[in-house]
Amino acid sequence: MVDNKSKLKNFSRTRIICTIGPSSYDIQTLKQLIEAGMSVARINLSHGDSSEHKLIINNIRNASKELNRPIPILADLPGPKYRVGDLETDQFICKNNQRIFFDCSDNLNKEIINIWPSGLHKDIKKGATLLIDDGAVELDVITINKTLIETKVKLGGKISSNKAVVARGFPSMLGYFTDETTEALDFVLSNDIDFVGLSYIRNIDDIKKVKRKIESKNKSIKIISKIELKTAVDNLKSIIDESDAVMVARGDLGVHLPISEIPSTQKFIIKVANSMGKEVITATQMLESMTENPQPTRAEVTDVHNAVIDGSDAIMLSGETSIGKFPVRSVEFMKEIAEIAEKNINNNSLRKLRFDHVTASNAQNIDEFIAHGAADIAEQLNAKLIVAFTESGSTAARVASYKPSKPVIALSPDPKAHISLSLRWGVYTIKAKNLSNIEEMFQFAEDMVSNEKLAKKGETIIVVAGLPIGFKGNTNLIRVITIK
Repeated sequence: MVDNKSKLKNFSRTRIICTIGPSSYDIQTLKQLIEAGMSVARINLSHGDSSEHKLIINNIRNASKELNRPIPILADLPGPKYRVGDLETDQFICKNNQRIFFDCSDNLNKEIINIWPSGLHKDIKKGATLLIDDGAVELDVITINKTLIETKVKLGGKISSNKAVVARGFPSMLGYFTDETTEALDFVLSNDIDFVGLSYIRNIDDIKKVKRKIESKNKSIKIISKIELKTAVDNLKSIIDESDAVMVARGDLGVHLPISEIPSTQKFIIKVANSMGKEVITATQMLESMTENPQPTRAEVTDVHNAVIDGSDAIMLSGETSIGKFPVRSVEFMKEIAEIAEKNINNNSLRKLRFDHVTASNAQNIDEFIAHGAADIAEQLNAKLIVAFTESGSTAARVASYKPSKPVIALSPDPKAHISLSLRWGVYTIKAKNLSNIEEMFQFAEDMVSNEKLAKKGETIIVVAGLPIGFKGNTNLIRVITIK
């Protein structure tokens, strides 16, 4: 399935997600992104049309096949958000203190800017602050007369068609399945997608609605909940528990919360996700200046470094790779920054954070104790690496959740295990044949490590497995092997 040597050479412990768009959708550029360190390809379904998205999916699969590197695809749903309607000139400039009216009904009026879908007038109050296009334009609500909202421009700028409209402190009361979101999810369910990103999640009810629709189509698609609303932060633990992974979506989060609170909120989300053993992605404007420039700023480099040190499993590029001038160079920088940051991670602290959460539940979870033990023993013995035999990927994921300073190699007979582990920090996956007994497994691990030159004679590896063989989610065995 995988060219192991080339994969190990390109392996990055911190996963890199790249948003694919006009700058990067051709097969040659996609192959360069993969070679540079892209772990997951992302499509933003809020932009473009289905024909463009299908072309991107097809090109990703072809590039992946040509390089023999499995690259999962993440597709983001728009979520229940309000947007500026179509403008006659597509955009106009507003100035400070200017009065602007918005109509929130389904009736289109050329003289007044429409906001769709209808309903914003019901969600807000006089005195609320409206932000357009992630806060590029800021307006104070003066009056609300039925569906008509009168505003005064507080921060002037460009208003463009279809840009998001947010009322700070007033989450959308729309049902999760707006027409736009329903269409996007239908696209996901009818195409080759591995992860779906849920925008504007408010609570677990939103997640459950999407899950039910996925299950009704007998699909197996992992859910990434994007944390970008205050209500999502307030419901963080239950949302993480209901999701496969979460994303610190700093763009909208910085609109719904005072921007000065974003760093502490980001750290909080990462910490809670780490404690609960779920993957966490940090996203938005990580190397934003590289959309136009060949070098990142010092602040951006520091931002990426800190996100990795804090415990992010994955870091994401948005405009840098979708519309930027230097998509491949952006990934190269991202990988270089992450690899240096990984040397400064306090693995013991992150491991304790996770284990404290497990022991606080008072549940005698053998799987978790074995996983924690493997990470701890590897540290104490200065083992070269940890080998985890895993059916679905859960054993390797469990070990990796304790953030061992040593790499984790997942050996699985199931090709889907690579997808399951593609966002998990510190793991790379190799396809292994089905093995009939435990001694055969240990010998296979030792031979694989020796053949791939991953450990030298006399060095130690930790092997984690489960008995009986072939049962998913059963982790109950550790062995220390000295390479002969």
